[in-house]
Amino acid sequence: MGQSSPTYREEQFYRALPPFTLLTVVAALFGWFLIVWVVGLGRPLGALDMPKWLALVLGLGFGVVPLLAYGRLRMLTEVYSDHVAVMNGMSGQLRLPLADVTEVVVRKDDIRDDYNVRNLGRLTTTRTAYNVTTPSGVQLTMRDGRQFLIGSLRPDELEAAIQTVWPNGRAGDLK
Repeated sequence: MGQSSPTYREEQFYRALPPFTLLTVVAALFGWFLIVWVVGLGRPLGALDMPKWLALVLGLGFGVVPLLAYGRLRMLTEVYSDHVAVMNGMSGQLRLPLADVTEVVVRKDDIRDDYNVRNLGRLTTTRTAYNVTTPSGVQLTMRDGRQFLIGSLRPDELEAAIQTVWPNGRAGDLK
């Protein structure tokens, strides 16, 4: 088991993504419109005569949940003495044991061309990028051939933290 506190920690918030911000604003406005229009003013929603309790439930769901998600959803990367942990607010978490890592490479080139770029990673894919807003990061190659790119706003610091605790020593940058 690793130490209780990480040697490196980085947070990337989803609110940095313009589409996420737009969807949050639209959902919140719709939710509060629904509450004011149906519950407050007692008017029907088009041809739909919606019960006030349903409008309140839907309105609060659309008006509050996206705002909470907007403030809290993030990708958290932590380096421990024996593993790298990526906790993605959209898809759960990933734990990569450093004993299984065969190569650590800083990627400063645009990874969007050769990686399956998505926030929702799957362990059956051989090349998966965990990323929010940056096209750079640290690529970890595992013993079984899988590659994970961990997006980072500070890839050099992330790589240095991994190299400090990685049992196999230094690796080079990908040019």
